[in-house]
Amino acid sequence: MNKKNKKKTIIFCCNLFLNKKLHFYFINLKGIKAFQQSYLRKISIKKNINIQVVKNTLLKKSFKITKNPNLIERIPLIKENTTLLWSKDNKEPYYLLLKFTNKSELNINKIFKFALSEDNLYLGDKGLKDLINMKSKKELLNNLIANLGLSIIKTIFSLNRINIIFLLLYNLKHNLQR
Repeated sequence: MNKKNKKKTIIFCCNLFLNKKLHFYFINLKGIKAFQQSYLRKISIKKNINIQVVKNTLLKKSFKITKNPNLIERIPLIKENTTLLWSKDNKEPYYLLLKFTNKSELNINKIFKFALSEDNLYLGDKGLKDLINMKSKKELLNNLIANLGLSIIKTIFSLNRINIIFLLLYNLKHNLQR
């Protein structure tokens, strides 16, 4: 790879890591057969998950340029083969890896290095479990909006009932006065 292409790759990676809407998974596909890698690429396209092998030195340089402490601290983890997965959905890459490792009879913990999702870092087996159990900001916001909407509807119905009672009492009072 020439110097110009290296620079483009570093800039590309920096721009990716600075995008707060994306979720990143760093995996190691060393020793994975070509047909298995091909299968992973095929299913990632169907799931709208991007996948790219990145040279470790270029990845490390892009980590440093972002000045993101979560990335800079992970530089020691960038060794051997590094493949980057990214998506707008924080859990979809996990499900993709799970499907891939199950079909290929691989251990997901052997290929998973770490993930970066919504500025949170997930390492190892515990990290994978935490990531899959964590609700994304989007899910939390949807739950909040749904709960607020339900509360507003209940309040409106309660106010409507109170209004009906007042109307009945008012009508009853006026009917008694006649």
